[in-house]
Amino acid sequence: MKTLKSLLAVALVSGSALFAGGPFVPAPEPDTEPVEPAIAEVPEAPQAKSIKPYVGIGIGSSSETVHSQAKVCGGCQYDKLNQTSTKAPDKILKWGGSDSAATGLALAGVEINDYLAIEGRLTKALSDYEIKDHKPISFFNAAIYLKPQYKFEAATVYALLGYGYSKLSFMGNDTSSTGFQYGAGASYDINDELSAFLDYTRLYDGGDKISKATTAGSISSVNAGVIYKPDN
Repeated sequence: MKTLKSLLAVALVSGSALFAGGPFVPAPEPDTEPVEPAIAEVPEAPQAKSIKPYVGIGIGSSSETVHSQAKVCGGCQYDKLNQTSTKAPDKILKWGGSDSAATGLALAGVEINDYLAIEGRLTKALSDYEIKDHKPISFFNAAIYLKPQYKFEAATVYALLGYGYSKLSFMGNDTSSTGFQYGAGASYDINDELSAFLDYTRLYDGGDKISKATTAGSISSVNAGVIYKPDN
């Protein structure tokens, strides 16, 4: 009986070795370095440009033309022969002229983007218009403009389209007018904060009577100056 058990044990061990294919050998690990997962880079969104404020001053030259007209009594005529008097017909007397004056300009605005700005201007004649056979005339203007513009490398061209208030003072009377005003010009960047400009503005269309006999003509100004724009 013991002999049978010994034979069965030997057969079991031999069969296990035969079917297992010999002793267990672990599989070698691959000779590779661990790979980190790729992370896609997300580009940063471009920052929106902020509104850029600016201020400026300038000096210019403007001109004013006036036309005056009055009915003048013709007086009386005396006929010596018939010894009678008659009233002469009235006459229409016309006169006028023009003069130039320097103007001072102050401006402030905000640049919304590279193509549009909003700008306010104050313009005053630094001296009166001295027109022959007329009392001196003083002038003041305030306006706000929409300013379409186009930029090159260092230069900018622009238009001025807006609404303004004008006041003329003549013989102790002030005559005010409001209406559409316009202009055009160009500027050149001196550096990141300073630029020089040259432009034309139509400040007043004229046609208002500034006295009983005198009608004011249009007023335009040619301006030159500098603009300061803080570098944010």
